[in-house]
Amino acid sequence: MVLDELVVAPVTITPTKPLTPTHVKGLLWTDILVKASASLGRVRLLWNNRMATLTTQSTAFWHYLDRIEPDTDWSRESAALIGERYVRFHAEGGKSDPRAVGAYLDRIDESGWIHPASRRVLDSWRAELDLLGVGDLGLGKDRPLAAPAATTLDALAERGLLVDHRRFGGPVHLDGTRWGLPLRQLVGSDGHPNYLLSILRELIPAIGPGRVFLLVFDDGLAADYLLLDRMLTAFGGRSVRLAFSRVPVGGTVRSSRYGGWSGSTLSDLSAVTGSADRAAYRLGMRLYFAGVLPRRSAQPFRMQLLRRCVGRAARMLTRAPADADDRSLVATLSRCRDRSGFVDPYRLTTSLLGPVPAAPELLRMYT
Repeated sequence: MVLDELVVAPVTITPTKPLTPTHVKGLLWTDILVKASASLGRVRLLWNNRMATLTTQSTAFWHYLDRIEPDTDWSRESAALIGERYVRFHAEGGKSDPRAVGAYLDRIDESGWIHPASRRVLDSWRAELDLLGVGDLGLGKDRPLAAPAATTLDALAERGLLVDHRRFGGPVHLDGTRWGLPLRQLVGSDGHPNYLLSILRELIPAIGPGRVFLLVFDDGLAADYLLLDRMLTAFGGRSVRLAFSRVPVGGTVRSSRYGGWSGSTLSDLSAVTGSADRAAYRLGMRLYFAGVLPRRSAQPFRMQLLRRCVGRAARMLTRAPADADDRSLVATLSRCRDRSGFVDPYRLTTSLLGPVPAAPELLRMYT
């Protein structure tokens, strides 16, 4: 595969709850992959907040908050408390007035507006990810999606990739039947888009010669991302899908909308008492989430094992050699490179766990 630029496009996270172990796993895998692969070639991380906010998943929750707590000062609330309201919203049925939700969607698309509760969640994420050493995702920035919704729908229709019933007051479906895939709703009868439309609005205009999209997502979205892959191919794009398993908490794999994450959020993990410094925390978290937990691992989250990884990280940093060797770093990264062009975070991270002290330039990438 001729590769001039790798565009890493992870599935975005709706800013409606704290970051759970599954989110942390995906973010750390992405962070290691981007930083390591960038040492060998051109890499760009594609993240746009509007791909997460321009959804009914976010806006229906916002309408719920404005209806039941119109006077709450959200700047004083924690992400965990906002997340508890998100769980309650879904437990109560998770439905809102379509017209009100539509007004929120229009406001986001026109100006990038974000509800104060979600701004508070994003601020919390930024602080936690900065402590963790995750590269800037652009959580504090806003930019329009690369193409308008109407332009993207017209382009899909021109290629025969839509079943469009809007003129009858019905929904719009992506049509992947030519590849043996079922129809997938893209726009509802109420005119509200599915999250897939935002992704297509961002990715289709970015298609170019020598550019490959690396689509990073959790395996619960595998069917949608297979369809996205085929849609990009129909526009002349090339993509590679990288799915990872969710991390069970308390022995159960569940969506964050159902709760069960108390005590294991990123905020909880960073607040655990101990003697490790920031570098050991950053390295230990990567050793656990990218080294102990393989990409398709079904292992449950284990706090005690995470703490052991942080302790091991502290010892690794103490005995690391002082001299750096850029040639050694390139050789290590090259050995861990996938045939699709990216450096495999699991292979790279487990390479740190051998008897030979890790090179300082590689440790710096992890801290």
